[in-house]
Amino acid sequence: MLPIIYSNSFFTLYSYPLFMGLAWGFGFYLSKYLYSKYEIDNKGLTGLFLGTFISAWIGAKVFFLYFSSQHKIYQYLYANYFWLGGGFVFYGGFVFGGFFYLLYSLIFKKIDFENTKFLIPGIAFGHAIGRIGCFLTGCCFGKQCDLPWKIYSNGNYVHPVQLYEAISLIILGFLCLRWIFKNKSNFQIITNYILLYSTARFIIEFFRGDDIRGLHWSSFSTSQIISIILIIFSILLKYFFKKRYSTSLY
Repeated sequence: MLPIIYSNSFFTLYSYPLFMGLAWGFGFYLSKYLYSKYEIDNKGLTGLFLGTFISAWIGAKVFFLYFSSQHKIYQYLYANYFWLGGGFVFYGGFVFGGFFYLLYSLIFKKIDFENTKFLIPGIAFGHAIGRIGCFLTGCCFGKQCDLPWKIYSNGNYVHPVQLYEAISLIILGFLCLRWIFKNKSNFQIITNYILLYSTARFIIEFFRGDDIRGLHWSSFSTSQIISIILIIFSILLKYFFKKRYSTSLY
């Protein structure tokens, strides 16, 4: 693990905030590139990313407090180091950020919802970069592993689950780009992204070893339960729109 990339008497460069910044920066500039490539007005893009960043940050923290803080909830709630530092749940950021996006696009009309598909690759690739930051920091670690690609983390040889997820997200990002270049519909790409990421996340969670994320029914994690809900939701959406508009989703 490499939680500190560089340090001297005046400055310390931590890997987690560095890769988080790279994730958001890459996602923003990739989205901006796709908007420019398809000659779409991007004047609302900066406001979208700023608002999404703030709302996703709050959502990721709220989900962590509710699902993962256990008996330390009040300790974290009033601590500046928590709100300004680590302790995130991706699905919390996804839900809160998604809600802000719906308000920004559908209610305030600051950006066209029909262009959502051009944002999806940036989300996938940015998320992958963030997981590399998790890998370097040693958080979100895996269960004990005896396979050749095991890594040493938290006092044991474990699955590199952060890299499992990063690789799956990179593949998903390229798939989303391919669908864009093939002119797949906005609806297809959104639902494909939700379905495939949720499925991958559900599977990868079986190899996670950090019980702080919360374990519930039949030892399913919080993220697995949310993944199941999103899988069902995306499948129902696909079925509804396919039946209503009689169009192939693929």
